[in-house]
Amino acid sequence: MSQLENFIRDHRDEFDGEEPSPRVWKDLQMQVQPAPRKSASGKLITMNILKWSAAAAILLLAGLGVFHLINKPAAPGMAEGKPTREDLLQKINPTYAKEVYHFTQLIELKQEELKQIEKDNPELYQQFLGDISQLDSSYNLLKKELPSNPNREQLLEAMIDNLKMQTELLNQQLQIIQQIKQSKTKTHGKII
Repeated sequence: MSQLENFIRDHRDEFDGEEPSPRVWKDLQMQVQPAPRKSASGKLITMNILKWSAAAAILLLAGLGVFHLINKPAAPGMAEGKPTREDLLQKINPTYAKEVYHFTQLIELKQEELKQIEKDNPELYQQFLGDISQLDSSYNLLKKELPSNPNREQLLEAMIDNLKMQTELLNQQLQIIQQIKQSKTKTHGKII
């Protein structure tokens, strides 16, 4: 055994005879056990929870409000306080409005197809574009007249007829392009 152990064993009675003062025990007890909560601190914790809950609720409601405003469709017929032409079309005759929408979508698709020849044959593309532009400008004039014209149904029919002519013209132009492509492939086939 070590000298320290021997010393402790020999003088054990002396060590057991002394006890720490009550103040030391109190200090230790205060360090080990948390202080009991006072009623004021309990209210403080409750108040903090309530404040944070209220703040979270307000933030959630504000977020939902913004989400609703962003995803809310625009009020029909209101663009800067004036009815749009599309809304006017819908109001005059929903069937015509659907036809106009259908034809304008079809024309846009065909114009995209037509754009593909711009690189290969820019002169032909410009000629085709000029033909379509004449019909398109006529359509836009009819569209501008629509709100003030008393014969709106007739004007709508004229607009649809114009869109049909644009579609037919684009179809013819696309057929011409197809024939040009076919003649080029035949020519290339004969050369090889």
